[in-house]
Amino acid sequence: MRQLVPRPWVLRQAPLRAVLGLTLLAGLVTGLVVPFLALVARERGASYGTVGLMASAFMLAQLVFQLPAGALADRFGRVRPVLAGLLIEGAATAAFVWADSTWLFILLRLVQGIGLSLVYPAVRALIADLTPLERRGEAFAAFWGMLNVGWLLGPAMGGLLAAAIGKVPLLLFSGLGEMVLVVPAWFLFRRVRLAPVVPPVEAGRRSFRKLMGPALAAAMLLAFGFEVPVGIFSGIWSIYLDEIGASELELGLSYTAFSLTNLMTLPIGGRLANRQSRWRRVAFLSVILGGIVVGYGIPSVPLLLTLGAMEGAIAGLLTPSVDAYLSAIAGPEYQGRIQGAYTTAGIAGAAVSALGSSVLYAQGHWVPFTVAGAVLIGMTVPAALVMRTTERSQAPGVMPEPLATR
Repeated sequence: MRQLVPRPWVLRQAPLRAVLGLTLLAGLVTGLVVPFLALVARERGASYGTVGLMASAFMLAQLVFQLPAGALADRFGRVRPVLAGLLIEGAATAAFVWADSTWLFILLRLVQGIGLSLVYPAVRALIADLTPLERRGEAFAAFWGMLNVGWLLGPAMGGLLAAAIGKVPLLLFSGLGEMVLVVPAWFLFRRVRLAPVVPPVEAGRRSFRKLMGPALAAAMLLAFGFEVPVGIFSGIWSIYLDEIGASELELGLSYTAFSLTNLMTLPIGGRLANRQSRWRRVAFLSVILGGIVVGYGIPSVPLLLTLGAMEGAIAGLLTPSVDAYLSAIAGPEYQGRIQGAYTTAGIAGAAVSALGSSVLYAQGHWVPFTVAGAVLIGMTVPAALVMRTTERSQAPGVMPEPLATR
């Protein structure tokens, strides 16, 4: 029967199955509390400014640590940063139970950002390590799919659990769950049996500097533009929905609507991403995405849920193409730093917008979303044009094979 109904390629690879399983569990555990951190802080007396600083601290930590964490993943392997990051982020989430001051709220979000910084570039580099170049669109689509299955179930479950047991016990459960996740992660990575990453020599460092040209600059510009709306959402989304009358369940569903449609379109986006001329898709879909972000300024809960579903569908078609383009820029010896540079640029966009989200929000509910949508379009379209030049100049077949295979 298995031969009559073949599994997708990514699920036939044992190492990728292990990584995707871990991604699913991490997305589920962390997704439980994402909508409620800002609300807990507000209930304990935090101002709008403090909520904005919390989001900015989370982004700032990633801005500072993503690139060094990527370098660590290149030098010492992918596994250790992932395990350490899960422990750090989980401990900070659990500590929110006892937070009772402005600076403690901000500090814990900072620590959460450090933990995520260790995990994210290492996992993305690991996926590139395990996947041949012509399959990376599918592999990154599967990565986002598993993450979004967790985010699809996590916020909705978090909304139900918060209504049943309260937000504070939910924070403790999520934090401890992420720390416990280190145990199955360790066993999964033992089964994968990754080949060691060879540290680059001094001459290789000079080669890495050559990568910091138009190809990587275009990817970093895309990352910055895409993450500007994320910073707005991190700073004021929960408060915005609360003030226009959304229930806790509807708040959770606002995240779930995105994840559900994103999950549906990611397989299509993954197959499209394996094809060249990705720049056309990136430019066209980015314009649509920017328009959706502007639409979030209309204070209607049903409309916002609908726009969230539309945004998820567009992102599912768009994201794998960007990831596949990025992973083709360098081989495995620099993949951690490439991923770290890309995510650093994205976090810079999110951090700037999160810091300004409360200021813009004070001018009107629609203002931050209009600004975020305009910035997204204004940065991603020029980046796509640079991407076109890079794709046309790339010689086929120059990338090495995966670092570890079955």
